[in-house]
Amino acid sequence: MTPRQNIGEILVGFGRITQEDVDRALDHQRENGGYFGAALIALGVVSPEEIEWSLASQFDIPYVFPDAESVDPEAVALVTPEWALAHLTLPITRSGSSVTVVVDSPMRTKAIDELAKRTGCEISLALASAAHIRELIRDVFLRHQRDVADRPTPISLEEGLALTLGAVSEAFGVSTRGRKSIFWYDDGGEVRRRLLLPEWSPQLDAFMEPSPSTQVHRRDRAVFTARLNRRGLVGNVTVRYLADESGEELLMRPVDEPADAGPGFAVPPPGIVSEVRMLARSGAGRFLVLTDPKDLGHEILPRIPGALLDPHWRSIYVHHDQNLEGNRAFSLPLPDEEDQWASELEALRGFRFDVVTVDLDGSPESWLGPALKIASVAFVLWPAGEDRGPARDAGIRWELRISEGSDDQLEWSLNPLS
Repeated sequence: MTPRQNIGEILVGFGRITQEDVDRALDHQRENGGYFGAALIALGVVSPEEIEWSLASQFDIPYVFPDAESVDPEAVALVTPEWALAHLTLPITRSGSSVTVVVDSPMRTKAIDELAKRTGCEISLALASAAHIRELIRDVFLRHQRDVADRPTPISLEEGLALTLGAVSEAFGVSTRGRKSIFWYDDGGEVRRRLLLPEWSPQLDAFMEPSPSTQVHRRDRAVFTARLNRRGLVGNVTVRYLADESGEELLMRPVDEPADAGPGFAVPPPGIVSEVRMLARSGAGRFLVLTDPKDLGHEILPRIPGALLDPHWRSIYVHHDQNLEGNRAFSLPLPDEEDQWASELEALRGFRFDVVTVDLDGSPESWLGPALKIASVAFVLWPAGEDRGPARDAGIRWELRISEGSDDQLEWSLNPLS
């Protein structure tokens, strides 16, 4: 059997690095620890993609660039989105009992062994970057969670506008030809279409100020800015209108406005937003929130649902600060007596909230279980040094870290709870 080449030999063989680069990387590795490939990246000798390609070559597995459209739905169905994100492992093709999974490292043997044992399938590996796999997981499962079919059953305009909230759509509109009206919206680059009920025009007049009918009367084209109410989310939109003898087109684009994460808070990265929404919709939306500095958590926790989730989801902020002022979230302060917390939390279950954010001190064993029963999605503020065992035991599987970075901007990360 031919000995397996190491990454340095592979890169030297292809003329990408020199022996001098190898020696420099080995010196860096001896001083700082870590992997040889990471040393080459730290020294600026090669890119992360080149190391990933070399790793694939070292283990004789393909280095791939799959997109969501090419992934086999039958293969994806073997795992849940939370499992895929936690292991950075996604099945992409299936043929009978043979499955190909894409991983960021051939060392992920635990996840592969678990999948093989659970499915009884023979597993083959393909390699891609961790960033590419995370993006692929988001794209694949968000497509699955959304209503991707162009259904024939007509909907109201209000229902159509609600669909744009779930998709965080950058463009949507109404197209009419004769008696047929279609509501369409951009869903991550793909256009979705739904038939509209006939009374859509007066509904739009009721939801928009100024009303479109006053702006386009006896005109074949118009451009104006208006305030649009979409299930309680009110914001500016730019409206473009075209018409001829056969019908009319109405295009609406939301005008960028600062995200409601509070003064001085940066907009969360789109990838974090997508992953949190995906986990929330899949039923795995329980998150431990850790912040640096600690006081940042008290400021931002009530605003997390508005920053990360669908704006029309109902949320409640549970805390024990009786003097809290200036908080824009719907909230409930708990009594000073900690022994009353469990009963207070239990009473909130009947309201069927979508989201709960929890900012409580004391022993988590006394309040964590009842708090997590308030809503299917929960964000629980946790001190950085506190034992996370109770959180794991209660079923929390994800850790959302928020810290102050440079220029007072926030840095966000989402990872499986360690």
